[in-house]
Amino acid sequence: MPQEEERASSVAATEDEETELEQIDEHSSLREGAAGDDHSPPSSLQTPEKQKSNKRLKKLPDDDSGPGANGALRQGSAPRLMSMESAGLIAQYAAVGLVYGVLPSTITPFLTYYLNMEGTATTSARALISIPWSFKVFIGVLSDCVPLFGYRRRPYMVLGWSVTALCLLAMAASPLEKPYFPDPEMRNIKPTDYSLEMVQSLNKSAPSSGAKYIVLMMFATLGYLFADVAADAVVVEYAQREPEDTRGRTQTAIYTVRTLFNVVAQAITGFGLSSPDYGGSFDFGISFPDTMLLLAVFCLPVIPTTWMFVREEVVKERPMFRKYIGELWGAIQSRAVYQVIAYSFLSGVFSGFTYVAQDPMTSYWVHATSFNLSLSSIFGSFVTVVTLTLTGKYGLQWNWRTMQVVTMLSVLTLDSMCTMLVTWDVVRKQWFWLGVPIVEAVPGAVGFIISTYVVVELAGHGNEGAIYGLLTTVSNLGGPFALTLTKNVNAAFKVYNEDILNDTNEVRRDVTITILISYVMKLLALLFLPLLPRQKAEAQALKRAGGSSRRMGVFTILYLSFALVWAILTNLLGIFESTRCWVITGGCKE
Repeated sequence: MPQEEERASSVAATEDEETELEQIDEHSSLREGAAGDDHSPPSSLQTPEKQKSNKRLKKLPDDDSGPGANGALRQGSAPRLMSMESAGLIAQYAAVGLVYGVLPSTITPFLTYYLNMEGTATTSARALISIPWSFKVFIGVLSDCVPLFGYRRRPYMVLGWSVTALCLLAMAASPLEKPYFPDPEMRNIKPTDYSLEMVQSLNKSAPSSGAKYIVLMMFATLGYLFADVAADAVVVEYAQREPEDTRGRTQTAIYTVRTLFNVVAQAITGFGLSSPDYGGSFDFGISFPDTMLLLAVFCLPVIPTTWMFVREEVVKERPMFRKYIGELWGAIQSRAVYQVIAYSFLSGVFSGFTYVAQDPMTSYWVHATSFNLSLSSIFGSFVTVVTLTLTGKYGLQWNWRTMQVVTMLSVLTLDSMCTMLVTWDVVRKQWFWLGVPIVEAVPGAVGFIISTYVVVELAGHGNEGAIYGLLTTVSNLGGPFALTLTKNVNAAFKVYNEDILNDTNEVRRDVTITILISYVMKLLALLFLPLLPRQKAEAQALKRAGGSSRRMGVFTILYLSFALVWAILTNLLGIFESTRCWVITGGCKE
């Protein structure tokens, strides 16, 4: 046992040093595993004198590796993520970036172009693929409290990637419907001009076949989230060992890796789903099932890589579930946590409000090809990488509130000009429209990395997975809940596929109204900025002196539970033929 070895080597230590050792938290197995990432030889290969020397060095009062030294929140030297021991951890985020990039990017070419699903259905699809991220807190509790085979992280990573691979293989093996339009050129013809023969040639059953793929994509996302949550817990331990001046670089590094592999994912869909049936202009391409098979082939090697390379100590004593939940409940009652939760959820709901005509506009007004859509996503990913890199290098001490205001106002200004010109047919060029998501990657990246900085400041010892999962769950829940509200608000306007294809002035007016509503909602999101700490020091001060409230803890759980259940229910109902026309799902065109 590492602790027993330390006690054996502390005979020559002073009484003050022994007191310091006794203050080490009982949940030390993972922290010691993380702290072992110092690139020194294993203890079994060192001489007894060297072992004793190493341990004495770690206990010297002037050692920078102790908690509190240079503002570090956890004992241990600053991590180096590019070490061999961290190869498995890096592999998790690389694979997450790949799957996270491919699945959402198939919505437009496959669900919109190939199956011709309504904008409300594709909006539901985006929400359902995002909803599993709202279960991160529950997965975090499992990871922290229920070790499998003596480990708290690696088995969940293996389990998650196994589920994801099975779902991908199931989609690859499912029989594929014929496309809605037998001739892709029919997308350029207004429905009012269809001949009887053209109407009869349409595959009316194609849109309803998309539901099974959406559900499988949702479960595939849930699978890789098991791996992501377990990896997040390790990342928190690493980041808390960093000095205050540089704390945040760990998250920046691993999320940069994830974003780079997101670029690879966009290349797969851009070159793969590029035939005319999928909205492309190439004479070649692969089908949606083939794309899922290719993705499964990439994910399968991550399973053995996880077990071989992720470094983790065996859990000697299982955490007491009741005590753990009690500590988590205490954290939720603290002002620092419930205030940040309120900000993440409310700002996420308002800033995530959009309009359901976005996918039909892309397909039928701008006629964006699937290849250009992927190129746009690739450029957006590069912008995200640059934003994360610059923030990690220069922006660690920037005011978090100011960053949010500047990026939000800048993007809305550019977005409004492009969107209005496209809506009223002044300019309907592909790259004029596709440039907007590239610019929008900036505030998205800033908001995301700020949320991870806040999490590191508030996470405790021993329940890293649950705290990290809780706070990131809330930020991920706001988006799907916002999409359910978007569908309900937009249901009263003429923004359905047939309306967009007919392209009348009345339709353009209704589209404009829905876009303006989304802008107002995004601006209202800035009203909740006072709930966000300005910087790390303020977050730590709020954690120490903010107090707690049982009533606010109960209220927080209630509104988050309602939002989660509502988002799942309404979006699931919105993709099935028998329920998609219900009022709560956004309704159908009369």
